[in-house]
Amino acid sequence: MKKQRLRLIVGILVSLLFLGWAIWGVHWGEFWQSLQSARYGYLVPAALIIYGVSWVRAYRWRLLMANDPALSLGRVFRFVNIGYFFNNVLPAKAGEVVRGYLAGRLIAGGYGQAASALLIERLLDVLCVVILLVILLPFVALPTWIIRGGLIFGVGAFGGTLILIILSRFGARGVDFVWRWVGRIPVVGHRRVKEALEHLMEGFGVLTTKRLLPGILLGSALVWLGYALFNYTVMAAFGLNALPFSAAAMVLCATGFAMVLPSSPGAIGVFEKAGMIALALYGVGESLAFSTMLVLHLYTNVILIVLGLVGLAMEGLSYRRLREEAISREGEALPRP
Repeated sequence: MKKQRLRLIVGILVSLLFLGWAIWGVHWGEFWQSLQSARYGYLVPAALIIYGVSWVRAYRWRLLMANDPALSLGRVFRFVNIGYFFNNVLPAKAGEVVRGYLAGRLIAGGYGQAASALLIERLLDVLCVVILLVILLPFVALPTWIIRGGLIFGVGAFGGTLILIILSRFGARGVDFVWRWVGRIPVVGHRRVKEALEHLMEGFGVLTTKRLLPGILLGSALVWLGYALFNYTVMAAFGLNALPFSAAAMVLCATGFAMVLPSSPGAIGVFEKAGMIALALYGVGESLAFSTMLVLHLYTNVILIVLGLVGLAMEGLSYRRLREEAISREGEALPRP
């Protein structure tokens, strides 16, 4: 409980810091004017895009769980939405714990398989953001610190994924080999850590399954293309559709990297400032950038919360009971994006 409170306090402080940074140079007259003159009709197709992206996320996650027949695509879609709902109302990405718990109750590999699928999903997302950043390099002059940070993330994610895939080819023998040295390290060498790693190895085997890999890779590409299209559609509501599509993709990269920082539920402040930094590369002023990112962020969260509430109702789940049951498993091996 103390650990959870500390996470919440640190997250709120980080969010407040970034929110203060975001509004520091905002001219409030320009801010309100941009909100009043925005063409909110663009938000209708934007909502449809997010809805479609959630279906693609569900499709990819189901493949990562070895296409387990116990889970229909519709149920996985609802679990994804429920997870995002909890991410927006609870700290420390609690939604990942929740959706891992929901899927783990039903699939053959249990909670460990669901957790490993979530970790693979997050690693794929990081790799997609890095690849997108590399693609954008010829189109925009990026500060050195952004390039360096992206490369560090990319190398870490790629290296970690490659190591886990190699170990998964050897199964338990590979884990035993690594544990000859890792097992001697205090805390890290605990038996439960080894058990968690064994579950992850089983899950990573899906990336070597030829019949599933094309769908996983295509799903990853469509997810991030969909998010970039969503950003561009919301930006169009504020007259920023004159900017190249790369601007929407750059916002996606910036906010994607920023989401790894500890923050309040919904990443308030962190998300806005990251997007403002990206838009500044294209000459967008702070007032217009802040109003655009604020609406983009709030609108995204509202849609995901509504979809999550619908998912809870369709599954016949109680928020309070699910929160108590799922969060109690937080100590088990579940990935932290």
